[in-house]
Amino acid sequence: MNTKILLLVLSLGSGSAFANDVSFSIGGGYPYLVVPEVSLSADNNSQRWYANYKIGLDDGFSVGFEHAVSDNNKHALGVLVGAIGARDTDQPCESTNTDDIASELGNIFGCALGQIFDDETTNGIGLTYSYNFNGLNNSGFRLILDAGYGKTSDSNEKRADGAIRISYEF
Repeated sequence: MNTKILLLVLSLGSGSAFANDVSFSIGGGYPYLVVPEVSLSADNNSQRWYANYKIGLDDGFSVGFEHAVSDNNKHALGVLVGAIGARDTDQPCESTNTDDIASELGNIFGCALGQIFDDETTNGIGLTYSYNFNGLNNSGFRLILDAGYGKTSDSNEKRADGAIRISYEF
C-alpha cells in the first residue's frame, strides 16, 4: 500500500516541469531475473528517485533514492524500501505414505517443483551502491548492489538479504 502511495506522489510530482527527467530502464540479475524501473532525476542529474518491480522466482516492489558520490557521477549510494532480495525457504516435502504409484509420482513431481519455486522475498529497508558506466541519469549500463534487512513475504522471518543486477537505462 505504501509503495502505491509513493508511486502516485512521484507520478504527480513529475508533471510537465520534469517530463524530460523521467527515465526507464530494464535489467536482471540474482535473485530477480527481470527488473523494469522508472526513475526521476533531481539536483542537476546528481540524484535520482526510482521505483521498480522485481520479478524472479518470487517478486516485489521497491522504491528508493540515490545520490552520486563521485565527480563524474559514476558511483552512487542510496537507500531503498521494499523488496531487497529473495532466498529459498527450505520447506521440507512431506511423503504421502500411500501404495498408489500415481499418487507417489505426483507427490515427487510436486515436491521437485516446490523446491524450485519456494523462494520468498525479503521486504524491508536497505542500502544500495551503483556503478553507472555513463554517469547517473544518463543512458547506458548500470551495475547495482542492494543489501538490507527485513521480513520475508510469507513466513515473516527476519533476515538480512541482498541482490545484484545489471540494467540498461534508455
